[in-house]
Amino acid sequence: MSKPAPCALPDSRVRLDPAERNPQLDRFRDQMHRMVIGQPGAISTVTNAFSRVLAGISDPERPILTMMLLGPTGVGKTETVRCLAESLFGSRRAFTRVNCQEYSAHYNLSKLLGSPPGYVGGEIKPLLCQENLDRHHKKAMEEGLGLFSDGLGPQFAEEEGSNLSVVLFDEVEKAHPKLWNMLLGILDDGNLVLGNNEEVDFTKSIIVLTTNVGSKAMGVHLAEENIGFRGGHEHGRLDADLSAAAMREAKKVFPFEFINRFDELVTYETLKQEHLYEILDNLIANIHIRSIDCTEPFLLKVEEEAKVELVRIGTDPQFGARPLRRAVETELITPIGNLICSGQIVRGDLVTVTVEDGKFHFEKEPGAMTPAEIAEFDAMREERDRVRDLDGMDDGGEANRIVEEMEDLTAQSRSLADTGSVPVGR
Repeated sequence: MSKPAPCALPDSRVRLDPAERNPQLDRFRDQMHRMVIGQPGAISTVTNAFSRVLAGISDPERPILTMMLLGPTGVGKTETVRCLAESLFGSRRAFTRVNCQEYSAHYNLSKLLGSPPGYVGGEIKPLLCQENLDRHHKKAMEEGLGLFSDGLGPQFAEEEGSNLSVVLFDEVEKAHPKLWNMLLGILDDGNLVLGNNEEVDFTKSIIVLTTNVGSKAMGVHLAEENIGFRGGHEHGRLDADLSAAAMREAKKVFPFEFINRFDELVTYETLKQEHLYEILDNLIANIHIRSIDCTEPFLLKVEEEAKVELVRIGTDPQFGARPLRRAVETELITPIGNLICSGQIVRGDLVTVTVEDGKFHFEKEPGAMTPAEIAEFDAMREERDRVRDLDGMDDGGEANRIVEEMEDLTAQSRSLADTGSVPVGR
């Protein structure tokens, strides 16, 4: 039987494409993908929620987005929130974090809600007060940081109470059940009443909860699987098993009415070997910036065989990317620190990291940075520090502009051709 022909549209209609995005959303999504490796589902969820915000069609009576993030340790749950804050407000710390380990006892909730008038601590501002939620948005808008650098700021400043915020409840399973009950109202209607009867508006908030429930069950799966040498189909089966284990445990720990309040329940996938190489590149890029900004500015090059060895010793499916970060700290940063302190690395050197028989070696090319480049970095660093120290305030984002210029100059310097090197002792 032949398929019916598609209906012809009237002349006045044009077929629309919901998958098409504007340039700002594309940049937002690409930045999130660069910083949060191997979690496309979580990034897609955040990007779709942000598009609703930009379009102004999000539910005005509920938070913009409420998510519970589940999955093994070290796969990027908390990192997602840090990167979201950086994308929105230009700083990885521009969010309100509630460390739920601190609220295992019910009386500690006063730190979040405040004490009633007349009680001890009644004059102290609670963590979840409106002023604390709004401060990151206001600072980013004043200094043109994050999304406001793209000219998106005015639509969020047209009316009072339009300040965006990101709120993280980290490891929520460790909190007292009274905190879960407090969250029910926030997740449902975006409203919270403090101890002094002031109302806090969460309808412009992205609320994220992370949890490690099911970590024991997931650890059993991961301990039995050598995921670095498995095909795509087997990877998918493993991730499906981990997701099912996490959801089973979440339903045992949390009340059904609590789980049912979330817009999205996102189970993070295991990190594959290709993801670890991407994460390693991000870690090394961060070292590049630090090497230029240290007391003895130098250039750093990590050879491919050294990267392979770092990934080998930093791979542990049960612990995600954290062993890789420890490997970089132990095998790269600590030895380089010793070399700087012993005077073997001085300003202007190009340091190359290689590996032989499983042991890392460090070599240098003296004078790879010209005196003019070093002087330019020194001048930028002094100007940045001066601006940051000016009355304890950052003057209109000037320091951040200088940091970006330093990063651009660092990227240019890293393109130096590799020439003969001089061995450096470890």
